[in-house]
This record gives sequence, structure tokens and C-alpha cells, in this order.
Amino acid sequence: MKCDACSAIFCNDHIKYDEHQCPSSHRKNIQIPICPLCNQAVSYEYRDQSRDHAVSAHIDRDCKSKKREKVYSNKCSIPSCKQREVIQVKCDICLKTYCLRHRFPDDHQCQQMKNTPVTTSKPLPTKVSSNQRTQEEDDYLLAKALQESEREESQRNRTHQTTTTATNNSASSADKKTCSIQ
Repeated sequence: MKCDACSAIFCNDHIKYDEHQCPSSHRKNIQIPICPLCNQAVSYEYRDQSRDHAVSAHIDRDCKSKKREKVYSNKCSIPSCKQREVIQVKCDICLKTYCLRHRFPDDHQCQQMKNTPVTTSKPLPTKVSSNQRTQEEDDYLLAKALQESEREESQRNRTHQTTTTATNNSASSADKKTCSIQ
């Protein structure tokens, strides 16, 4: 049988492109690739184009999949600052978004704060995000860490005392043994 791609003659077992590793199989063995993002069939731009290049070109140009949202999408409102944050940090006074460095009204020279007369000496309100702990929780965690540290230290001291005592006892018995041998 004659291969329709390379025109070589093969038996029935080796006529398939894969069986005789046909160098011209890409011309005849055309498979339509599927885009992994939008699950649409991708057409080739030219006949000998590889499947990977066709899919890559499709993704770059006309893929209809949802575009991924940028992780760092919260840009600081200070014009000279190029910092972006994962979480949105808004000033409670001027309601603008800032990076962590400029989040406090004093750090970004909040215009609303300058226009508002100061009547009390209370600290300015800051928005507490859901991942921040209260002062009591911080104190509790600190006390727990100190307690654990003290427990480990006392356990280390007991272990050190036991080994020192055992070493002294074995040394004195070794001295006695050396003395009795002489």
C-alpha cells in the first residue's frame, strides 16, 4: 500500500502515519485543536502551523474566555506612589484608596482632615479589616506565647540538670573505679 502523505510503500501493518513515523503526516493528519480556556475549536492560520501555535494565537487574539482579574488592583491615590495592594484600604475621611504606607490621614495629607476643625483629641477613625485582631486577642496570644516559652525553658533546665547530675555521678563513680584499680 502507498502512503498518501510521503508516497512510500508499506504493508497493511505499517501504513498508518504513526507506525512508519511519516515525516509528512502533519500535512494529512489534521486535527482541530480545542482552546483550553473557552472550549472552542481553533482554526489554523496556515496549513503547516503547529497546534500549540494556533491555540496560542487564538488565546492572544480572540479567545472569549473570562479575563483573569488582576490580584493587585487597588492603586494608591497618591499620584507619585505606584504601589498596588491586594486588599482595598480606604480612608474613612476622604474615602480614597491608599497603599499601606499612605493609609493614615497624616500620611497622605488628607484634605478632608484639614478642612474639618479638630474638636477632640480622640484618635482618628481607621477602618479595621476583617483580618485584624483586637487588642484583647493580641494580649491573649502574647500571654499564651510567653507561657509556652516559660514552659519550654523550665523543661530545658530540668533536662540540663538531669544530664549534669548524671554526668557528675558517672564521673565520681569513674573516679572511684580508677582509684580502686590502682
